[in-house]
Amino acid sequence: MKPIDANKIVYAKAAEKYNELEPHFYPENQLKVKNILKNIRSKSGSKLLDVGCGTGFIINLAKDLFDEIHGVDISVEMLNRIDTSSGDITLHNVEVENLPFEKDSFDAISAYAVLHHLENYEVVLNEVFRVLKPKGIFYIDLEPNKHFFKLIDSYKDQSGENISDLVKNEIKSSCYSDKKVEEEYGIDGEIFNVSEYTKTEFGGIDAEELANISKKIGFSKCKATYHWYPGQGKVIHQQSEADAKVIEDYLHEISPLSTALFKYLRFIIEK
Repeated sequence: MKPIDANKIVYAKAAEKYNELEPHFYPENQLKVKNILKNIRSKSGSKLLDVGCGTGFIINLAKDLFDEIHGVDISVEMLNRIDTSSGDITLHNVEVENLPFEKDSFDAISAYAVLHHLENYEVVLNEVFRVLKPKGIFYIDLEPNKHFFKLIDSYKDQSGENISDLVKNEIKSSCYSDKKVEEEYGIDGEIFNVSEYTKTEFGGIDAEELANISKKIGFSKCKATYHWYPGQGKVIHQQSEADAKVIEDYLHEISPLSTALFKYLRFIIEK
C-alpha cells in the first residue's frame, strides 16, 4: 500500500473525532501557533495556502489574519469538517505533490504535521517553492524530530525501576502510537504506520537534512526550531507556562547538546 492510499483510509476514519482528540487543538498550542501566524502575516502578505489542511486547524487560526486562504488535502472527509462560512476560503481536494496553482501565487504557505506523512517531502518543497512568491514564507510545524525518536526508541524495550513513569508514558506515546490510534479511532495500526511514512521508514525528519534540501531547491533561508520536551505539558499544567519556558529556554541555550530532547521540529523558510 502506498502512503497516499493509507492516509486516505486513516483520515476518512479519523475525521469525525480528530478535532476533539488531537493535542494540537489544545488552547495553549492554538495560542502559540496563532502568534506564529501573526508574525508571518506581518512579514509576508495577505494570501495564504495551507497544504495538508486537514480539518482546518491552521485555516481557523488564520482566517482573521489573511484576506484569502486556500486549503489543500487528499481527504474529502477532513475537508468537509472545515468551516468556510467566514473569510475568503477555498478548498481543493488534490494531492499536495501536485498543487493546482500558478507560479508565484502565494505570500505564505503552511504545512502543519504534514511532511512526515509523505513518501518524498522534497517533492512538496519543490512545489511550494514554485507557487510561493519571492520573499514569501513557508511555515512547517509539528514534524517528528529524528534525533528524539532515535533516542526514545533505544529505550522502548526497557521497563526497569530506573525509568520514571514520565519516561514510560513518553515511550508509550512515541513508540506505540499505532496502538493508540487503534484504540481511539479504530484504525488498523499497520495502515497508520504506512500513513506516517517518513516517520516509520526513516525515524522522523532530520532538521539539517531538510535545511540542505531547501537551500538546494533555491530557498534563501531556513530556520529550524526544536520544541516540546518530554514532560513539558506536565510542567505547564502542574506548575506554570513560565516555568515550562524557563526549561525550554535553557535546553535551547545548550543546543546542540539538547537537540535529541525535543520531540518536534518547526521550520520558517524564506524564498
